[in-house]
Amino acid sequence: MTGFLDLPLEIRNVVYDFLLREELEPHFRAVMAVSEVYVKERLPLRSYRGLLQTCRKTYCEFKQAIQHLAASKQLEYELDITFSHGRPYFALTWVWFPGLSSTINSLVVNVDLRIREPFYYEGQFQSPHDHELAHLIEDVPESFANQLFDYIAILLKTLANLLSYGDPRFNLLWTESLVLNFRIPTTMVPGLEVPRAEQRRVNVDSEEAEDLLETMQTTLKANAKAFHAFAASHCGLLSPLIQIGSLQFAIEGVVWGEGHNLILAHNDFQWLRY
Repeated sequence: MTGFLDLPLEIRNVVYDFLLREELEPHFRAVMAVSEVYVKERLPLRSYRGLLQTCRKTYCEFKQAIQHLAASKQLEYELDITFSHGRPYFALTWVWFPGLSSTINSLVVNVDLRIREPFYYEGQFQSPHDHELAHLIEDVPESFANQLFDYIAILLKTLANLLSYGDPRFNLLWTESLVLNFRIPTTMVPGLEVPRAEQRRVNVDSEEAEDLLETMQTTLKANAKAFHAFAASHCGLLSPLIQIGSLQFAIEGVVWGEGHNLILAHNDFQWLRY
């Protein structure tokens, strides 16, 4: 019987490429508290990980396939993070995660805001208060922006720890581009109060969307400007070094702000100072 390693390398590479490009089945998960253990357990690590344990040759070939994907600027991670007005948590859905790599060409985080999201309490649906929405999107310590940057920091730290297992040479997790992409806020279709409200949502009107997004932009910029500076000459003290080449802010894919050379130091994002 012909085994996998009896196939020509060209065919094995086609198999590896197919596995790396396989679409994820979406899983909408609520996140109450973020920790490395939580992030690791919910990473969409594929079933092909068993293939990596088959033999050293298969492991090396698959790692080379991942490196080739990164070298061709196609290694991209994408996830959706949903903040709901009146909820004490956010929700996470991975869209694209080909495999662990020390080079990430693009990490796209789509930010969804759901407003006037009814919740079931004491036998009936109730609507959240307006002050809860202001508390979520304005520049306060518990804002969406703080939660967003905290999650991304722990995500990158978790990826770095996974990459370091069994590889003493690993010392850099390099993300070429981190994109925080706002989507148009949504609300429930008027008059519908049902448990599965996410299936009956529409975009808010253009005037309200503009006001909400403007507030969110202001909050996000304030958080990014508050990052401390870190001397580039001290990067050698960080192991591993977790660095982002470009931080981009976008609305529906259109970039409206950008910063460069961000690192994760002492559990916080900081701008590199040369």
